[in-house]
Amino acid sequence: MGDERVSTNVLDTQGKRAVGTRLVGPAHTSIFKEGLSFRGEAPILGHVYLTAYDPIRDKNGAIIGALFVGVKKSTFQEHFNQVKSPIILMLVVLLGFVGIVAFLLLKITRKLESTEATNLNFLRTLIDTIPTPIFYKDEKGRYLGANKAYEAYVGMAQDEFVGKSPSDLWPQELAEEYQNQDQWLFENPGVQIYEGSIVTADGTQHEVIFHKATFYSRYGAVAGLVGIILDITERKCAEEETQRAYRQLNDIIEFLPDATFVVDKDKRVIAWNLAIEKMTGVAKESILGKGDYAYAEPFYGVRRPTLIDFIDKDETELRANYDYVQKNGRTIFAQVTLPALGNHDTRFVSSTASPLLDVYGNHVGSIQSIRDLTENRRESVEKSKLNAQLHHSQMMQSVMIQLGHDLKTPLTPLIALLPIITGQLSDPQLKRMVDICWGSARQINELTNKTLDFAALSSMSASVERQDILLAASVDALLARQFKGVSCENLIASDIVVLAEPHLLDEILTNLISNAVCFSPSHETVQITAEQTVEFVTVAVRDNGIGLAPQHLECIFDEFFKVDESRHDLAMSGLGLSICKKIVFNQKGKIWAESSGLGQGSTFFFTLPRNVNK
Repeated sequence: MGDERVSTNVLDTQGKRAVGTRLVGPAHTSIFKEGLSFRGEAPILGHVYLTAYDPIRDKNGAIIGALFVGVKKSTFQEHFNQVKSPIILMLVVLLGFVGIVAFLLLKITRKLESTEATNLNFLRTLIDTIPTPIFYKDEKGRYLGANKAYEAYVGMAQDEFVGKSPSDLWPQELAEEYQNQDQWLFENPGVQIYEGSIVTADGTQHEVIFHKATFYSRYGAVAGLVGIILDITERKCAEEETQRAYRQLNDIIEFLPDATFVVDKDKRVIAWNLAIEKMTGVAKESILGKGDYAYAEPFYGVRRPTLIDFIDKDETELRANYDYVQKNGRTIFAQVTLPALGNHDTRFVSSTASPLLDVYGNHVGSIQSIRDLTENRRESVEKSKLNAQLHHSQMMQSVMIQLGHDLKTPLTPLIALLPIITGQLSDPQLKRMVDICWGSARQINELTNKTLDFAALSSMSASVERQDILLAASVDALLARQFKGVSCENLIASDIVVLAEPHLLDEILTNLISNAVCFSPSHETVQITAEQTVEFVTVAVRDNGIGLAPQHLECIFDEFFKVDESRHDLAMSGLGLSICKKIVFNQKGKIWAESSGLGQGSTFFFTLPRNVNK
């Protein structure tokens, strides 16, 4: 190929393609001598062309030809002159349009800038009027600004913290916490709320809640964060004070003597004291936090409303569930009989329920206390019985005294005259009949005396005439006086002393020994023993007689009680043991009987006090 034209659209003077002609001029020099492309005017066959030449290389990089693109300059000028005017007109119109658009854009931009400045000023004023501290940072955690409340809160002006990081402003521990939280928020864009601390203008550290959120650039990238600070120092103090008050209240409730529990506004158990644990057998660990009437189950066996659930409810429903109801404002007092459950018999309880209110008067919970009145009620019933018995006894005493005096009047001449009449009679049969009358009169007289003694003892209070008595010596003297020829064994230690009235002590011993002798087989020995403690001496009279059935051990001290037919002896008044009981009671002691059963003998015990002041 070389510089010879082998293919071209350039025509020679004869109008044929100029194949075979050679490339000359600056294009030849640039291509074949310098190895560079050529752009510009070049002469071709006597004419000037606007040309572009690029070298053609073989596989080894050697230049073997050139590629030509071009047009006659005269032809280009002719065509350009034809379109020049319309192009110029178009450019003028275009420039005018661009000018108008530029003017409008400038005007709009200025208006937008003015509006934006107004809006920014409004936002700045708005933020500054918010009393809550607000700050904002860039994406690197450096402060961009804050409102007036923040400046006042931390005691720093904007120029003191803008552009700075937390480590430039705060103690190391706080700064590390702030940076860690900021970093987490940048890695997890959105909203962040947490409790922390901050050093305020007065140098003290306050407890606060941080509310922070990320904001974005116009391209959607995280551009920084905005934070709001809520000071909760006073709330924390109030919460601690509330917790302290709650603990104190809980401690008070814990040791209240009445069974007590407390529920919150959702009826969940929040307090269950020691007394209610003991009453129900339910430990607080197993019921605290439970709702759905769980507190009723230990009392009723099922979950159901209790008194605490009737606060502010219809009184008709309340009275339908309780034996007795009394209301004082919103506090309810009631009494009810609880069913027998587990190891508990039926119980009669009183209960008080009252609402718990906060400082604003809102109902935040309720408290209920329960007191077991079963024993009180039983004692009340027993007291009523005792009062009735006392009234009956007083009536009987009055009747007995009156009857005794009435009997004494006719008996006195009979007892005095019948022995005289007997001495003047010679008819043995008539004399025997008079002796029977005299014996009957003496029995009636003895019964009358016993009745009057019993009546006197019933109205007698504790004696003030008691004295120290050597018990063994007193028993010996009594046996020598009244029980000659009777087999009695005094086993009382000689140094035992009791505090009693001598004649009343003799009365007790006489009745008990007489009973033992009367109901023992002939030649059986009656034993009298005694044991002493610090305050009392217990005396025992033991026989090997007919014994007592278990059901008679208490009844034998009742007035006129006789165990069996063998005791329906006219010579026995049926008041001896009753008199013993009255005497022992008046001497500050007690009396009882023991027996292994019929035919096993009996032992009668009574106690008398010792003189502990000596």
